[in-house]
Amino acid sequence: MRSLLLGSALLAAATTAAAQEPSRAHMEGCLVWNASGRIATRNECSRPVTILFMAFGDGQVVEANVAPGGWFEVDTIWGKSGGFMFTACPAGSSPSVRFSMENKTAIVESLYNCVGRPQA
Repeated sequence: MRSLLLGSALLAAATTAAAQEPSRAHMEGCLVWNASGRIATRNECSRPVTILFMAFGDGQVVEANVAPGGWFEVDTIWGKSGGFMFTACPAGSSPSVRFSMENKTAIVESLYNCVGRPQA
């Protein structure tokens, strides 16, 4: 009986794991940010990234796909936004947490992975 319960538990765990989307590490390390003027960053990786960005001052979400060597820039000026948060995932993927103020701590502390199918 005990082995039957253990077997059922293992089967349930395997089924749940198979149903979940694969996760990938975020790509924040690929970004090199400027230091003054309008907030901007360059994608230094060899693959495209999807950036989600929100300045706390206006709460507007900006999403962009950035090619390798490409730039992402917003109208927000360094020091005048009340701070900001961003995620960086392989192009076509999304952060594992919803991109919203309720998840600000997880996003700012880079405590997310990327899920979904990245673009080739």
